[in-house]
Amino acid sequence: MNEFGYDSCISKGACSVNPRTSSLILIIVIYLKIISKYALDIFKQNKLSDSVKELILNASSLIVQSQEITEQVFLNLISEFKNKLPLTIEEYKKIFKEDCFKDEDIQNSDLFTKCNNITDSIKFGEKIFKTTLLNIPENIRDLHQIMLVLAKSLSINLTDYESLNSEFNDAFEQILKLLSSINPDIENEKEIIEIIIKSAIINKDLMLKIRERQEELYGTQKLKKVSYSTFPSKAILVAGSNIRELEFILESMKDSDIDIYTHDGMMLAHTFPKFSEYKNLKGQYGQGGENCLIDFATFPGPIILTKNSLHNIENLYRGRLFTTDKNIPKGVIYIKDNDYSEVLKSAETAKGFKSGKNCESAYIGYDYEKTLLLIKEKVKNLNCKKIVLIGLEKYSIEQKSYFDKLIRTLPKTTLIISFSYNSEKENLLHLNTCFDSTPLLKIYEEIKNYNLPITVFMPTCDRNTISQMIYFSQNKNTRVFVGKCTPIILNPSLMTTLEKDFNIKSITTVSKDVAIN
Repeated sequence: MNEFGYDSCISKGACSVNPRTSSLILIIVIYLKIISKYALDIFKQNKLSDSVKELILNASSLIVQSQEITEQVFLNLISEFKNKLPLTIEEYKKIFKEDCFKDEDIQNSDLFTKCNNITDSIKFGEKIFKTTLLNIPENIRDLHQIMLVLAKSLSINLTDYESLNSEFNDAFEQILKLLSSINPDIENEKEIIEIIIKSAIINKDLMLKIRERQEELYGTQKLKKVSYSTFPSKAILVAGSNIRELEFILESMKDSDIDIYTHDGMMLAHTFPKFSEYKNLKGQYGQGGENCLIDFATFPGPIILTKNSLHNIENLYRGRLFTTDKNIPKGVIYIKDNDYSEVLKSAETAKGFKSGKNCESAYIGYDYEKTLLLIKEKVKNLNCKKIVLIGLEKYSIEQKSYFDKLIRTLPKTTLIISFSYNSEKENLLHLNTCFDSTPLLKIYEEIKNYNLPITVFMPTCDRNTISQMIYFSQNKNTRVFVGKCTPIILNPSLMTTLEKDFNIKSITTVSKDVAIN
């Protein structure tokens, strides 16, 4: 638990995307919009190349984020777009015998001629941004931003799912629909909202499919005691959420004397029986993604950043950071074809843990079937009139006070299912699923069938939060509240749109919020 409410965002003194990054992201978004509208129809004909699909997923994972985009990452992406976009248009014309979109000659457009270097790209992005402010209503701009958030979430989740040797074509098709619909000419608010809702539903399905596939490969999730202690040895830290990559790393290191620790959402792997077979998987290190500046700087060995986990590392030391991600920040070493030999060398030459440190372990995960039985039993015994779900939390002092009071205030006939805050109250069921929000979806899918009023509190935000809230909000018996999020994810204007169009409300005071319910 973070007693001081610290996170890396606060430590840097900046919790929003800077204008330089915003301009570069806007250029990437424009390319994504154009290529997606052609790719959508080609994909429906099963003729879209794997390289174009990979480009779209890769670029979509970068939008709506806080990390700095390095010059090389940006220029590499733009080079790929300039190569693949004309070929995609030609493929479209070949299949459909015409260019239905009647675009200008794309290779002679400003997008191609004025984005050859960082300086010109920033200037062009700023120009487009000003035009957008003048010509597109604020509510439509906010809906477009929500669409980008959903496209990013879907893209990262689909990448994780495909790493498990599975396909979900509906998800990729929806990504293309989202991106191609971010269009100034589409001002029908109802039409945009329908696309957003459909995307949130598909993303929910995708997250549940990921969990189902993970359990097929690694065994059914169970409650697991996870160590936060360190041990005298050379060590490697694995950060991110793609547990398939962790499996590859553990397999490659299983005959070595190198200890492996997980960070942030990778902690989830400990709840699957398969990972208990790896003797050098020692436990969890650090406080998580929001505190990676301290966690990474104090870890005495190499750090592997799995796909789509490159957040907040631009201020870190260089030389011991590795990644499998194709968007490679300056100073980070690329791991190709799951070859971890350089990581192993780095671990052997690093100082490692000299003496180790004993820390309190934590029980994480849950038994899904047992949990459902407990819920059913409590609903009956409490003569339950209402169910409250409290999602994951980073434990800020302010919100801890809020939820402590909320739990004390709610009547005994309200069943509280909390994924963060705990209490000895008879009407509270606590599930410590650490950084894993999928159980929230699984439990919700069950309790919505009870035909009881449900209130969902989302105390903190990650890449899936907005998508999940929109999905929850579509059930007429469900109210949704969200806590404080960094402006990168949820700014005041966006919050206004979420409340107006999806009836999602900000957490205010316990008395006011309980009255609304």
